[in-house]
Amino acid sequence: MSVRTAYGAVEVPAAPRRVVALGDTALDSTLALGVEPVGTLSSRGGNAVSPYLAEKVPGIALVGTVAETNLEAVAAARPELILAASGTPREQYDALKAIAPTVVPEPARFGDWESETRTVAAALGKEAAAERLLTGIEQRAEDIAGGRSADGTGTAVVVRWMATGPVILSSALMPSRLLKLTGDRISPAAAFTGKPHTDPLSLENLGEIDADRIYLTTLNADGEKALAAAKAQPAFARLRAVRTGDVDVVDGDVWSSAAGPLAAAEVLDDIERLRSAA
Repeated sequence: MSVRTAYGAVEVPAAPRRVVALGDTALDSTLALGVEPVGTLSSRGGNAVSPYLAEKVPGIALVGTVAETNLEAVAAARPELILAASGTPREQYDALKAIAPTVVPEPARFGDWESETRTVAAALGKEAAAERLLTGIEQRAEDIAGGRSADGTGTAVVVRWMATGPVILSSALMPSRLLKLTGDRISPAAAFTGKPHTDPLSLENLGEIDADRIYLTTLNADGEKALAAAKAQPAFARLRAVRTGDVDVVDGDVWSSAAGPLAAAEVLDDIERLRSAA
């Protein structure tokens, strides 16, 4: 079976049983399609699999981090197929394909996680299942939007709080795209500028994150400490969303790092739950 990839057509085995998925989107998509990989990378900013996926792969081998793949660990997992992340450089691809057939998704529009999911599906021979998943996500988002009253919409922004301050996540990323599908208007401050997020903002410029609703994330303890300190500042209390009680703390892995069908379902779960509680 041949699959189109960033490095040309690659012959992959039919129904591979030992798959290594390098990255959250590859792991998320593989699991969503009913295949349990034998190896993966630790999550961004962490030393384990993203918590929202961990219970689905309790015994999976970690073969590196987002920053560095351990080739010896990949080989030790004895993969029949390696699903690499979009943007994997040629040198690393060559090293991986020496271990097993390796699929690197073709370049796609920034934030287009669906394209990577479709490539994973093609490599696993599960294209039809992937289309059903993606159609279901879009339909559910539209159903949520249809259940909202006209006065229930407003501006929204997704913010990750880091040790150096808050960054506004791009409107091109999965959470903001889903928020838009469910009826929100994404804050102009999140407009796509070619980067996944803004530079960290100082407390003096904290007003830039303001919106009718703020979805707030952290990825590690340093970010949590910085957020706790910021909450004590008058500039934080002046935010419109803070004054109206419309700041929602959400899972940092799901909302600011991951992408894939399972992450999309988690984001929609959060949107539905938080709006019903409002």
